[in-house]
Amino acid sequence: MMNNSIGFKIKKLREQKEISQEDLAFHLDVSQSYLSKIENGAIEKLDFIFMQKISDFFKVEPQYFLEGDTIVNNNIETSTNSAVGNIGDTTINTTDQNLLENVINNQHHINQLMEVQNRLIEKLLKD
Repeated sequence: MMNNSIGFKIKKLREQKEISQEDLAFHLDVSQSYLSKIENGAIEKLDFIFMQKISDFFKVEPQYFLEGDTIVNNNIETSTNSAVGNIGDTTINTTDQNLLENVINNQHHINQLMEVQNRLIEKLLKD
C-alpha cells in the first residue's frame, strides 16, 4: 500500500527535484531536523502557512497534500484513485473550458479565504 501522508509526499517531491533535506529546510525557513520529522511522519500536524510555503516551493496546490495519489503539474505521480484518468478524450475536450473556469474561480475564492485566515492568525498572535 502506498503511503499518502503529507510528510511522504513532501519527501517524494523533494527527491524528484533532487533537493537535499538541508536545502529544502533552508528554503522553508525551518530546521533540517524539523523537516526530517515531518518526512518520517513523527510530526503530522502542520500549520497552514508552512503548507502554503511548501505548495509554493513545489508549485503544487495545497490540496495535493490532502488527497490520495493525484497528478501533479509535471506528472510526478500517476493517478490511482481519480476518475479523471478514466474519462475518454472526447469527454475531456468538451468539458475542459468549464472545468478550467471553475478551477480558476475556486482558486480565487481559496486565495481570498487564505488571506482572511492569515489576517486572523496574525491578529490572534498579536493579542
